Amino acid sequence: MNYALVENGVVVNVIVWDGHSDWQPPNGQTVVQIPDGVYAGIGSTYSNGTFGEPPQPSSTV
Repeated sequence: MNYALVENGVVVNVIVWDGHSDWQPPNGQTVVQIPDGVYAGIGSTYSNGTFGEPPQPSSTV
């Protein structure tokens, strides 16, 4: 299964983990299972159980 490591409401890493083996996320981070069919990548937001799109880079002219 894919899991997101979330810190301050932002995905900071995505990992593959069985969800059962003895492992803990780093201090200050929460591990959240990414549901099938949902995109969550580094920079995506996470709030109230929902992943959001990462912020778009500002355009330069």
